[in-house]
Amino acid sequence: TTKEFDAVLICNGHYAAPFIPSLPGMNEHFHGQVLHSIQYDDPNVFTDKTVLCVGGRASGSDLAREISHVAKKVYLSDSTCSVWSEDDEKKGDEEDALGQNSAQRQCGNVVWVPKTEKVDEGSVIRFGGGCTIAPDDVDVIVFCSGYDYNFPFINEKSNLDFQCIPGERRVSPLYEQLWHARHTNLALIGLPHSVVPFPFFELQAEAFAAQLLGDTASLSDPLPSSVSERMSEALIDKEKGGPNGSRVQDTHFLGGHQWDYCRLMAKRGGAYDEEIENYIATNKAIYDHSGSERKALFPGGPDTYRSTRYKRDNSNQSFEILSSKVEEASAVSV
Repeated sequence: TTKEFDAVLICNGHYAAPFIPSLPGMNEHFHGQVLHSIQYDDPNVFTDKTVLCVGGRASGSDLAREISHVAKKVYLSDSTCSVWSEDDEKKGDEEDALGQNSAQRQCGNVVWVPKTEKVDEGSVIRFGGGCTIAPDDVDVIVFCSGYDYNFPFINEKSNLDFQCIPGERRVSPLYEQLWHARHTNLALIGLPHSVVPFPFFELQAEAFAAQLLGDTASLSDPLPSSVSERMSEALIDKEKGGPNGSRVQDTHFLGGHQWDYCRLMAKRGGAYDEEIENYIATNKAIYDHSGSERKALFPGGPDTYRSTRYKRDNSNQSFEILSSKVEEASAVSV
């Protein structure tokens, strides 16, 4: 059955197709179990095992923390982990109030290590960053490496200029990470990641609806009418490697860049005013504070930052902290 529509919004999410990066030597030399975080359900299956979590962001830290309660040892491999040596594993047995040791490399049975580089003969795991730790007793590797974008309903029969190569985590051609650059009555909601999701998605949806249904002449911030202009901007966006210009996989990463994007979407949707600005700025203030609390904690250690409670003060673009275990712990340690 086929039906015709004036517009299409694709909202199928991007947390269903697991991405597992290539790890040299793993297939040949690793004799344990290999999983992706999407398969994780019960930490008890890791009881008394040595586990390597590859990826130090949200899922990696969370899994390392939960698994550590039952596992023999957990290595949390994080590309942001700085250079260190085996001596760091011997230092700092005394933990401070934040659950960190003086070396900042180990918390309980969780060891924070740099990027996993390869697996050598005998199941020996090699880490980068000058790390001299090379465990050969890892029972399970859990890839906490995110997800691919996946659109199985778009193919060669779709008659659509559309590219989404597995492993790249990049969709094109898109204008402002939302509209198909050639066909603006087609849009993809929720592609950007590392954002506060639901307000973000709502602003995208409002922008799409306003541009689709509104009178272009009456819109304060209409889309460029020129296809070539939109395609040119889409190509630049595709090639620059995200807002920090770092790598292809970060094309849709926003993080701290999300706030200006939210303002842009509010303007595209004809909804930008003082109230929206105060709302966005307050979101940013809370996001930044929560992020600073999280970064002060050991990755894979206690997640006390999640217990912080806030009271919004939109009119002043600020907030009041009702309770914070992180601040309480910091006060005790001083």
